[in-house]
Amino acid sequence: MKYVYPYRKAQNKVDVLAHSIKWLRSFDPDAEVYIIGDPHPDGIHIPISTLPIRGCDVTNKMMHFAWHIGGIFCYMNDDFFLGPNFRFDNILSNGEMQINEKHAPTYQEAMQNTIDFLKSVNKPIMNFECHQPVLMDSDKLIGLFDRITWKQHNHFIKSMYLNYYGCDHVPGENLKVANDIRKAQEFLSLYGSFSTSDTWFNQKAQREFITKRLAYFA
Repeated sequence: MKYVYPYRKAQNKVDVLAHSIKWLRSFDPDAEVYIIGDPHPDGIHIPISTLPIRGCDVTNKMMHFAWHIGGIFCYMNDDFFLGPNFRFDNILSNGEMQINEKHAPTYQEAMQNTIDFLKSVNKPIMNFECHQPVLMDSDKLIGLFDRITWKQHNHFIKSMYLNYYGCDHVPGENLKVANDIRKAQEFLSLYGSFSTSDTWFNQKAQREFITKRLAYFA
């Protein structure tokens, strides 16, 4: 299986991506790991220039992979951690998409653009932004995003793709756990994965959870 990380190196000293890939290789020892963007030694690096709008930059990286490598792949983030009971067919949704004024303006813009497009083509507007790895087909991704001006306007890739092409899904939760270890354990048990916060690795207990839990899986 191909796993694709759109990657922009963070300014902090913790290499979160390295930890994510270690967990991934424990889950799938034969994983083909592609890192699109900034270089990293733990996968196949594909360089690409950065776009100024963050959401558009992520889309650009995923489209670059779809154009030049292609095939079925799993869309990853560097803060995703997969446990041994993760299932690709257990896709989570979290109600319908709606604008939340507490979110950053760029997030609200991506949400509105995604809703507007899906409604224009008479598709559902389920919210699949649950911080969960998702399988995608490169040709389908290209066909979908060729219909919009994604280099200038933010969209949510997962919600666009899964609503447009349709999928079986179950009501779930956002798998971002902030710094709550018990929540991470719960999500690993229920869903087989979780996503860490930006400050997770600043704390000893959270760092040790990542390293010791991986040793436990092995």
